[in-house]
Amino acid sequence: MSNQLSALQPKDVQIEDKLLKKTFLEHLNYIYFGKQHLLHFFDEVKGLARLNVLKQAIQEAIDDTISQIGQLDETYTAIHETPAKTNTLGIKALTLEAYLSAIKAGKTPLEKDVFILFYMQQIEGIEITYFKVLKNLAIAIGYNSTFLDQPFDLAVDNKILFEEIYKEYIS
Repeated sequence: MSNQLSALQPKDVQIEDKLLKKTFLEHLNYIYFGKQHLLHFFDEVKGLARLNVLKQAIQEAIDDTISQIGQLDETYTAIHETPAKTNTLGIKALTLEAYLSAIKAGKTPLEKDVFILFYMQQIEGIEITYFKVLKNLAIAIGYNSTFLDQPFDLAVDNKILFEEIYKEYIS
């Protein structure tokens, strides 16, 4: 039996709509509660940042996260579901690592800002991936995926913004 499974190609696998919808909801819950956690993290690192342009970029990420949570609330309403608390240990571990790296004793303000920028780029990259996955799952289920376009675009814009600041900062 395992030889048969290993010989399958992805195009040969048929996933039931019920399982696709369950997977979609799990990812939606993860990004929804992950975003709520990120609001607190962004607020913390904004207080650590020294460079005004970085503080402004983090504030933009806060504003965008609030907007994205609102859009996700609308998504739950549109699909007749409610958010279900889920484990967001991965994003929590990443933000804890980022926070500890930024506050580590002996770091100059410049070093702290560089670490904050590095982790902000990582976080936005994770968000981009989650929104892509959600869009693909939405299409597979038969949902119109355009409701995910704006949250995805905001994550891309924020990643680019943090990359630009990082490049400017370290050059």
